[in-house]
Amino acid sequence: MSLPALRLVRTPTYDDPRPPLAPPAVAGSLNSESGAMAEGDPRLQLSDEELFALCIDGDRDAFRFLVERYEAKAVHTARAIVGSLETAREVAQEAFLKVYAHRQRFDLKRKFSTWFYRILRNQAVDRARRQTSGTPGAAVELVGDWDGGAQGPAHAASATERAQAVRKILADLPEKFRIVLALRDLEGLSCGDIGERVGATAGTVRWRLHHARKLFREHWERNLGKEEGAELL
Repeated sequence: MSLPALRLVRTPTYDDPRPPLAPPAVAGSLNSESGAMAEGDPRLQLSDEELFALCIDGDRDAFRFLVERYEAKAVHTARAIVGSLETAREVAQEAFLKVYAHRQRFDLKRKFSTWFYRILRNQAVDRARRQTSGTPGAAVELVGDWDGGAQGPAHAASATERAQAVRKILADLPEKFRIVLALRDLEGLSCGDIGERVGATAGTVRWRLHHARKLFREHWERNLGKEEGAELL
């Protein structure tokens, strides 16, 4: 059995028919009369920190802007840790709720994204630790077709086995390696984008990726054997 080539399955964003991740505390604060979501709203041009300052002062619409600005990235990041798309959406929702609940504690001299992603990662790691190894859905969302031309029960069984193996190996990797590997090879993010989400430089991310791939290969070959010409991810 060769090492798997994972098919990139991106998290739905603008085409997702489900409603956006809007905390109940601010849901419904926007309406057609206020025109808060109009493209011409000057608040859309504000930085994250400026928007959050308005939120602290009681501007709920400002927080909705931040939620929309960070929603897709939050789900991508959480999914790299928890595996399941639906669980990632729940984790992102929880992170937004926590940020809003603790908005008064935010130091406006700090960068909002650094604070937000730290809260998001903590929520995701906590959820991942509480999940059982048999959580349904994670593997099928992470792993695509192994051979586009193959069909039938034998192929389905092989795909299932490989999906389970990939999920188990990813789960066994240390968190700092697992998240960069998933964000890079499953979500397709650049090292710079990953660095912002994990609180590291692009150079550190590249180093972690190198070691993550090495660890993945070692785990795969130790558990499933080595094949000539096999490529990792």
